Amino acid sequence: MDGTQLRTERTADHRDAERAIREAFWNVYSPGASEHFLLHNMRKSPDFIAELATVALIGGRIVGAVACMAGTIRTDRGRQVSVVTVGPIGVVPGFQRQGIGSMLLEHTAVRARAEGHCALMLCGDPAYYSRRSFVPAERFGIRTADDMYFDALQARELTPGALSEAAGTYHESEAYAVDEAALADFDTRFEPKEMVSGTPSQLRFERMMATMRPRG
Repeated sequence: MDGTQLRTERTADHRDAERAIREAFWNVYSPGASEHFLLHNMRKSPDFIAELATVALIGGRIVGAVACMAGTIRTDRGRQVSVVTVGPIGVVPGFQRQGIGSMLLEHTAVRARAEGHCALMLCGDPAYYSRRSFVPAERFGIRTADDMYFDALQARELTPGALSEAAGTYHESEAYAVDEAALADFDTRFEPKEMVSGTPSQLRFERMMATMRPRG
């Protein structure tokens, strides 16, 4: 989108980036949101890749953000492949469907490749990410940490063939675990918002979760 500026997140951006992520995910996958709490906790983790934390600004306002963590694929042949876990990534309502999310993803891919990373991994809607150079991780034989194939598990090679021999289980950082009580307490620091159940996006998420299946 014209007028959009991308830059590496600064300490002074933290609260506004969390607020943008909260707005982006509110009532999307479940009533309320947890992604802003994830972002807050991720920065404390040794797995956090600070140089890939990026904010999108329009007129000086943060309208989108992306953060990344170190992840690992434990291959069936006993190797470990280091990858970048992308997310949360989001754009506030009112600025969505204007290409800002794609800009954040492409910026992340370019920076990650320049830093020597071989691939990106994420969990998200295949209908969206398949248009942004991601493919089902199943194509490479990559499963969840529970050894399940999952349509939402998506991969993007940053160098050709990077995942060609990476069949195995994908493990994201422990920082992605959510303590519900701590989330509820953290959310009180933001303006109150109504939690809504049964939204179309929540129903779509339920259908997506149902695609998880054991290999073989």
